[in-house]
Formats: sequence, structure tokens, C-alpha cells
Amino acid sequence: MEDTTKGRVQARDAAMRLLNRLTVGVAFSAIAGVGVLGLVSAQTIPGTTSTASSTTTSSSTPSTSTSSSSSLGSSSTPVSSSSSSGVAVSGGS
Repeated sequence: MEDTTKGRVQARDAAMRLLNRLTVGVAFSAIAGVGVLGLVSAQTIPGTTSTASSTTTSSSTPSTSTSSSSSLGSSSTPVSSSSSSGVAVSGGS
């Protein structure tokens, strides 16, 4: 009877090792698949790049920095902050 129990324990241990290897393989494959899909989507989604040129001068006087970009405009609305708590609205039906 002990041989039967020992054989069952060894079969269970072998099955658990196989299941562990399969789980690790699937996890690595999933991570690699996400990486490949990310690279493919990054290459195929059209986009534009813009460069902003800036010039700085350095001397014994305070330096100034200017930048220009044709796609950015100035806003006349001032930026303000508040210390009150935020409100979340959901639903809407």
C-alpha cells in the first residue's frame, strides 16, 4: 500500500512541476506579447513631432531664455489654485 501512495505522491509532484513550468511560460509569453503589441502600435499610430527652439545667453548679467513654438498660443485665463475639496459627478442620466 505504501508503494501506491508513494507513486501517487510522485505523480502529483511531477504534475505540479509541469503546471508550474507551464504557468511561468504563459506569464513570460504574455509579457512579451504585450511588449510586441506596444512596439507595433507605437510604430503604426501616426503622430507628429514638434521641436521648440530656445536660446539662452550667458554672461555676467542675468541670463534670459526665450522659446518659440507655432503650435502653442498664450492663454488669457490666469491659473489659480483652491484648497477646497473636489467634487466628482458621475451618471448624468
